[in-house]
Amino acid sequence: MATANGRDAEPLGDKGNANGPVIVAIGASAGGVQALQNFFGAAPRDTGAAFIVVVHLDPQHRSELSSIVAARTTMPVIQVETKAHIEPNHVYVIPPDRRLQVIDHELQATEFDEPRGQRLPIDFLFRSVAARLGDGFAVILSGAGSDGAVGVRAVKESGGIILVQDPNEADYASMPRSAIETGAVDFVLPVRELAKRLSDLIRIKETIWPPEMGDLDDDTLRRILAHLRVRTGHDFSKYKRSTVVRRIARRMQVKRTDSLPKYYDIIRENQDEVQALLGDLLISVTTFFRDREAFEAFARLLPAIFESRKQSQGLRVWVAGCATGEEAYSVAMLLLEEAARHEIPPPIQVFGTDLDVRALAAAREGRYPVAIEADVNELRLRRFFLREGDYYRVRPELRDVVLFALHDLLKDPPFSHIAIVSCRNVLIYLDREPQEQLCSTFHYALNPGGYLFLGAAETAENPAGLFRTIDRHARIYQSTLAADAKREVLPRLLGSVRIRDQMLPLPSNVTPAAALSEAAAHRRAIEQIAPPSILVDEAQRVLHLSDSAGRYLMPSGGPLTADVAELVRPELRFEVRSCLHRAFEQHRATLSLPIWLSANGGGHYPVQVNVKPVGEAGEWRRAVILFIEGDAVAETPAGEPPVTNESVRRLKEELELTRQRLRTMREESDAATEELRASNEELQSINEEYRSTSEELETSREELQSINEELQTVNSELKAKLDLISRANSDLQNLLAATDFGTLFLDAGLNIKRFTEPVRDLFSVTTSDEGRPITDFAHQLDYQDLVKDARSVIADLTPLRREISSRKGHWYDLRMRPYRTVDDKIDGVVITFVDITERRLMEERLKALAGAAGGENRNPAG
Repeated sequence: MATANGRDAEPLGDKGNANGPVIVAIGASAGGVQALQNFFGAAPRDTGAAFIVVVHLDPQHRSELSSIVAARTTMPVIQVETKAHIEPNHVYVIPPDRRLQVIDHELQATEFDEPRGQRLPIDFLFRSVAARLGDGFAVILSGAGSDGAVGVRAVKESGGIILVQDPNEADYASMPRSAIETGAVDFVLPVRELAKRLSDLIRIKETIWPPEMGDLDDDTLRRILAHLRVRTGHDFSKYKRSTVVRRIARRMQVKRTDSLPKYYDIIRENQDEVQALLGDLLISVTTFFRDREAFEAFARLLPAIFESRKQSQGLRVWVAGCATGEEAYSVAMLLLEEAARHEIPPPIQVFGTDLDVRALAAAREGRYPVAIEADVNELRLRRFFLREGDYYRVRPELRDVVLFALHDLLKDPPFSHIAIVSCRNVLIYLDREPQEQLCSTFHYALNPGGYLFLGAAETAENPAGLFRTIDRHARIYQSTLAADAKREVLPRLLGSVRIRDQMLPLPSNVTPAAALSEAAAHRRAIEQIAPPSILVDEAQRVLHLSDSAGRYLMPSGGPLTADVAELVRPELRFEVRSCLHRAFEQHRATLSLPIWLSANGGGHYPVQVNVKPVGEAGEWRRAVILFIEGDAVAETPAGEPPVTNESVRRLKEELELTRQRLRTMREESDAATEELRASNEELQSINEEYRSTSEELETSREELQSINEELQTVNSELKAKLDLISRANSDLQNLLAATDFGTLFLDAGLNIKRFTEPVRDLFSVTTSDEGRPITDFAHQLDYQDLVKDARSVIADLTPLRREISSRKGHWYDLRMRPYRTVDDKIDGVVITFVDITERRLMEERLKALAGAAGGENRNPAG
């Protein structure tokens, strides 16, 4: 089952503008006047649509845009000074120093709230069309910058059609390209063809059946959804019918067909159209801090949430339906801002999940158009984003907090131990039953007293008793502590119980809430008591970790490996490998001698490695590694401790206690067997207990699956980062190799970081000398102040330039600049040596010639 992503509330109908003309909103910037002339020169005069034109105008000069457009069309062209009623076959243009917005069926010109360099009038118009009318057309023509990139996504989300001028034709291609990069564009055409295609689309829109009509061909609709499910694996049968119909109507409009059976034939014959329809149903559109008042209310809760967390407890947040990541990053920004106010904040982890693979790719990249300035204030832009031309990229501080994962809310297991769930504008697209299922799922994922943050048109009041309202206007709810709180979610998550390879349905009279609670308590108790452990296969690759095993992991540098001997701490690697060899070769358990490790708080503590093979005779394909810890001491004892030390004695006591418990359990089992033989009713009771145990095991399996999914997400994030680092390193290596002048990189301590090949002619350095101080090396320069000047550049941050000579007779233009990291921190100095010997020789020759000429003038012949 697919899930919707972050969106606004459901539009009122397929044609939100049913009482008015179709709206065509046109945005252009630099070079847009010529494009507008060509557009209206090719557009028909009687489409029945209203055209609204917004361009970037100089606020200090009178605009002639209306007269320019009027010269190419017979439609009335009106410059909107204050407000105007929208009428068909009219063109409305923006006035200088104003922005246009649609309110009901009127156009209003209002003053800008932003300073001149941050104005985005095209996005502002597109958003108002999407929010007020529910659909329409958005057209992007030639222009510089990225204005309109956010707005086109809003228009498409509401059911509109997006048309963009071909960037290869546009005088300025950045605006069309920015719109295309959003993935929301339906047509990319030369401007004259674009105008003709728009006319066809308007005509088709007027003839398409109304999606709400009662005699809709339900059988064909079911066939379309069934075909979509077979081709993509996503079931939309639990979506609201109006939502599905509206999205199909939009695709029919794009394909220029007015018949549902004809559209069914199209998707049967064209796999690309199947993917296009899937993209429309999964349309991933959201913005930063969407519904600002709700986010402000959410931020006011954070101080209390942080205060309630213990220092050792992490703060885990799940943003479900994160789309292209804006909502997840918005929540993460608020968390980081609150964390900065605390002396010792808890670790923060935000999980952003969605069903749209393309949207998740954009979220992971974290690159957004400058139009986000309308939603993110200047302070947050400076702290959390880096400006890259016409885009902003999230800084590592923010990016490292958020993990993105592919996840189906109605099929996949939920995350666990979550403090906050944010799922805004997802429930509105689902029927009542899946809405209740999701609320139960979120309650299951949340810690007791955790918070649920929903969209403006959503509620968590069904099923009753799971949540209490904290802020009804902001749609913030808190998980209740009811004893039967998880009854609703468990049957949906489990569905059936596996007993001896047979699937048995859950009986309707079973109430698993208590069993689930006890299972979780049991699992936590085992984790607290049992030693940290790792499960490995016969290739010594890690299969699973216990929650506390992380403190014994310390991977080596280089590519990440699954070999457990390379992942554990260096002090343990030899013993781990030796014990694993005996476990797999000799099929017997091994206990190492104590190994002393340093503790984080100071001191040392002994650890014994216990490896046990797992399986049946002849099939020893797995092993469990246990780390048995002893008490910490202030200083490491001299030599290895004797075998009969206190830790071994304690282990023997625990072993004897375990044996006693096993004997007791055996006696109790015998007594229970006798009772079962004597009483048929007690036999039935025991059978019910077995079923409860199976439910607990199944629940534990679901939790382990969730944990494994989170680990896979982390691995994906790490792999993506390594790929980026590898590409950047390759680029740097090629850049250094391509330069024909010497460049020397020194760190803040004047140790060598990198150098290009020409530096070898001046300094006696090799690649193996990286990391050594530059003062250790002799050089060929007549320049005794090299080290002094380098330290001065680092201290004063003032670049330095000198012309110096070498002992071989060469001259160099030496330049020193501070070395700045991507975070704008000073981490050393960059020294370049440009050979200017030929220039110096030429200058000396010119001086000599000038001197000779002067001598001749002073001593004329005759």
